[in-house]
Order: sequence, then structure tokens, then C-alpha cells
Amino acid sequence: MQNDNNNNPKILFIGMPDMATVCLNKLISLNFNIKGLIPPDKNNPSRQGLIEIAKNRNIPIFEYTTSPNEPDFIEKIKQENFDLGVICSYNHKFSKDFLNSAKDGFINCHPSLLPDYRGANPYFHIINNGEKLSGITLHSADENFDTGEIIAQETFSLMEKETMGMLFSRTNFMVAELLAQVLIKYKLNGEIPSRPQDQGDFIKAPNIKGDFYINWNDSILKIERLIRASNPFYNALTNFRGGYIRLIAGNYKKEKHNKTPGIIVKVKKDSIQIAAEGGYYFPNVIQAGSWGIYSISEFIEKFNPHENEILK
Repeated sequence: MQNDNNNNPKILFIGMPDMATVCLNKLISLNFNIKGLIPPDKNNPSRQGLIEIAKNRNIPIFEYTTSPNEPDFIEKIKQENFDLGVICSYNHKFSKDFLNSAKDGFINCHPSLLPDYRGANPYFHIINNGEKLSGITLHSADENFDTGEIIAQETFSLMEKETMGMLFSRTNFMVAELLAQVLIKYKLNGEIPSRPQDQGDFIKAPNIKGDFYINWNDSILKIERLIRASNPFYNALTNFRGGYIRLIAGNYKKEKHNKTPGIIVKVKKDSIQIAAEGGYYFPNVIQAGSWGIYSISEFIEKFNPHENEILK
């Protein structure tokens, strides 16, 4: 990528909250020349926040009918003579014609160390697979998801109790910082160096549809990861007295035993011990019903779980 107008390149911003909100605010705070915003689809409930930011900063808003790849919409974008486009989380695949609508192409921001975890939801899969390291990647956008040339990457260690929400939040801010660094260099030097991305059979990160049901015959480590990977955007469910409850957070202990998987081994005033393969799970936060989110002591007080009851 190379820009001849390196004094104040004209940027088109595309995104969906929360990554887009964090990144857009960062770029605005550093006085980048954001001259256009493509918000989420009109049926996306998250779109209004981005639109309000754009309106408050007099950033023009460009909206398509059903797809950003519509010829009339692409022609409209081309007429604006953008130097560069930035994509911060979006649920459309862009055509070659669209990606050529900005002079120096588009940068896509992705919350994993590509080429691993290409796809819509790296956060869940990274935690659920027990990764110790992860990272963020900025790459040139091409016609496929997350396969373009690598511009910049940053690696970090996952925390022992990392949840999907924690990973989601901190990668958003890390992406914003790295994106700002890349754009500062682009503004000064008029170019964005990149290198080819490795191609092959790497770990995928497909979108998540529906809830998860805990199998207490699974290893305690697998169960504990699933609960953290689901928190807070998905439901890790188990059957309790004929209805499902959601386990949101907790602790675990590895220990060999011969207890029935899913059985409540012990109940104290402020703890429940549940048997799984190779150990025990101790939930700290449980949701019962649509709105009832309880600390473990509150759950025990309200529902009076008994030893030897079985969760399925």
C-alpha cells in the first residue's frame, strides 16, 4: 500500500461495536482524517451508537440498501476519493470492486494471531481450546475472510481466569492502539508495509449459534473452559430439577474420584461442589430463569440444593 497524499490521508471507517466504537474514538482523539463511516446494517441494534459518534464529529455517513457490494454504492464510495479504508469488525464479505474503492485498499482488524482463528468469533474458541497465547492482527483486506497480507501483529498471554468478555474487551483496546500506530506511520511515510499470510489448514473460529449444554462426563478442565468461554455472551447450561440453569463463573479442583458425573457432592452456606471427570466444579455465579442472576450463597438460600442431587 502506498499513499501519495501523505499529509492527511482521507480515511473511510467501517465497523460494528464494540471494536468499532473503541477504534473510532481512538482515531478521532488523534485527529485522523475520518471522512466517512459505513455503519452496521439498518436492522442491527448496535448501529446507532456509531452513527451518533459520526454525527457529533460531522463525519459523513454512507449507507447501502442490502450489501456494501452494490454497484451503485461502490461507485458512490469511489467518488469520495478515500485514500484508505479501515474495517473494525463487520459481518459482510467485501467484493474486489469494493476493496478497490479506496486508493490504498482496506486494513482489517482481527482479534487473533492469524492465520489461526480466522472467522467470526475467535474469542470463544481461543478460550475453549485452552490456548495459553493469543494476539491481534492487522491485515490487508481481501475477498475472503481474514486471509490478506499481514501488516502488524501483537502477542499476549491469556490470564488463568480469562473469560470471553475479558478477552473481547482488552483486544478491542489493543487493536485500537496498534491501528493508531500503523496509521501514524502511514500518515508520515505514505505506505503500509505488509507480508504474505501463511496459507493452509489452520484453526478456524466459526460463529456461535445457540446455547451450550454442559456434559459432566467431560473433563473438569474442558467444562471450566467452556463456562469461561461462554461468559458473558453465551449460555453454558445444565439441567437442575427439570429446568436449565446457567453457570456463569466459578472455580475448579482437579482430583481423582469415583463420584457420579454431575452429582452435587457437598453443599455449604457459600459453596456447591459438583463432580465431573477428573475433578470438581464450584460455581460462583448462577443464572436461574430469565433475569435471576445469583451469587452462589444467594442461589443456595433461594433454591436449597441438596447433596446427591444430579445435574444433567
